[in-house]
Amino acid sequence: MKTRIHAIAGAIGLFMILLFWTSTVLSELFGTYETIAYVKGWILMGMFILIPAMAVAGGSGMFLGRGRTEKLVSAKQKRMPIIAATGLLILLPLAFVLEGKASEGTFDTTFYVLQAVELIAGALNLTLMGLNMRDGLKLTGRTSPAATVSILDRETVANDTLSLRLSKPSGFTFEPGQAVRLTIPQGSPTGAGEARVFSIANAPHEADLQIVTRIRDSSPFKQALSSMAESAELQIAGPLGNFTRDTNQSQPTVFLAGGIGITPFLSMLRDADHRGDLNQTTLFYSNRSPADAVMLSELQALEVANPGFSMVSTITDLEKGQTWEGETGYIDAAMLSRHLPEPKSPIFYCVGPGNFVSAMQGMLTTSGVKAANIRVEQFGGY
Repeated sequence: MKTRIHAIAGAIGLFMILLFWTSTVLSELFGTYETIAYVKGWILMGMFILIPAMAVAGGSGMFLGRGRTEKLVSAKQKRMPIIAATGLLILLPLAFVLEGKASEGTFDTTFYVLQAVELIAGALNLTLMGLNMRDGLKLTGRTSPAATVSILDRETVANDTLSLRLSKPSGFTFEPGQAVRLTIPQGSPTGAGEARVFSIANAPHEADLQIVTRIRDSSPFKQALSSMAESAELQIAGPLGNFTRDTNQSQPTVFLAGGIGITPFLSMLRDADHRGDLNQTTLFYSNRSPADAVMLSELQALEVANPGFSMVSTITDLEKGQTWEGETGYIDAAMLSRHLPEPKSPIFYCVGPGNFVSAMQGMLTTSGVKAANIRVEQFGGY
């Protein structure tokens, strides 16, 4: 929902500035002084739509990109302050000044100099907002070329959790931690055209692709996915994202996974195990109940087979009478201290629902972990 609000607000802002810019140029080239004055008054009134739209787009964009280190996200974040400053410090004041001069009929040299500044600033914001919209579409996978894949098999791997094994398109490569966008083809009985982005759970060397998802919400996509038969086809685009492990692994690595947030870490761990390079890595894996823990037995087997890997699994809502030998409660600074020799030194990777990611970021920052050592990926709809 936040992604959709961000996209709608950004589109409204881009449209309004484009409308302001083109109406100004056209009125100056072909209109009378009365037309110019009317356009200036209309632009000033339009600011009551533009400013809230830009505030929502900027605020939601910063929230969605908080802690994310992908190049596209960083580029969008760098443009946002420039867009905001140009709008508030140049475009908004000039809208008042130019409207006042136009309503008085004062079309002097000052008016046209200020008009030129407004057009230049407007063109700058149009360019930056267009680039942000382009990068936003790339992040969702909407601009990536699509291929057709088939569902090879399906398996329930935890409570309300489905694993799909998909055919891998010819020539498809990805890095552990990346994602794909799946779309239900037009003509399907349910969910036609619906799309979602999913992390790839398996390692790049494997012959197929694995997607693991909770089937707990009532989205048309999830409901369609849960009922699709083996051999059914999906559209796939990607790979997407830059949530990958640093190539320089001189520092210890700590994965913080909340629920289904384990999926990109599964890809990283399986890949490192395959390469015989699973070292200096600790996984903290939080679930509400033991039945919710995806691939828990496989992760435990990885821990046994790799002395350089350890896993701390914790249950937050352990019911009376349930048997559990691991940690209980939420991941916090005290839990990290019990299992990490130097809790401030590792590179931390955090994936999960929004509230989990926010809690982990706050906990790590409060504990003295440098922001440069924190990588996050936020899942929605789980």
